[in-house]
Amino acid sequence: MINGTATLGCDGKKFELSPGGFNFTPAKMIHEAWLPANSLTFITVDGAWDVNWVEGPPTKADLNL
Repeated sequence: MINGTATLGCDGKKFELSPGGFNFTPAKMIHEAWLPANSLTFITVDGAWDVNWVEGPPTKADLNL
């Protein structure tokens, strides 16, 4: 986390990341993230990755578009 805070949900538990914080999510782990406006997050991966939406991808309504 570079600036601001983030709330992450992994394995049924929620926790907060603040600047300087980090998280490792193993392959296939179901997870969620909530990032407030004006936060700055750096995400990197160590190999190929894909997204498998549990309840389908977000819609325009979900994104308030």
